[in-house]
Amino acid sequence: MTKTTHAEQQVLDSLALDLILSAARLTRLAGKKSGSAYSSNAWRVLADLERHGAQRVSDLAQQQHVAQPTMTTLVQRLGSENWVTREADPSDGRATLVAITPTGADALAEYRRSAAAVLAPHLADLPEGDQATLLRAAEIMHRIVEIA
Repeated sequence: MTKTTHAEQQVLDSLALDLILSAARLTRLAGKKSGSAYSSNAWRVLADLERHGAQRVSDLAQQQHVAQPTMTTLVQRLGSENWVTREADPSDGRATLVAITPTGADALAEYRRSAAAVLAPHLADLPEGDQATLLRAAEIMHRIVEIA
């Protein structure tokens, strides 16, 4: 990390806040208009399982900032769709791990396609320069997430 002045830090803090707010609004817009019957929490859980592999319900609850009973209910609902399975934790026989199924991965991919289809017309209306800027911003955001 490079040393920043107080003024530079304020600019960075403001940028970070703007990114968080706009990304959250964009995600809500895409999710609401995609017609999904599931909450954004459900999709985040599936995405985390896809990216990081099987996890305990308690860990999922902590990551999503919900109570464990809330996560248990969500996992049961996802399980009823055959989107996740529960299996014994090899490191602790008393615990179970939740894992995404191929059906769950397909559902997540379809949700992402539907959400992207909501945004695509808005992107098409932008000038090429703005589209290029957003492409570069997406690349940078991916890089930030990978190193965080």
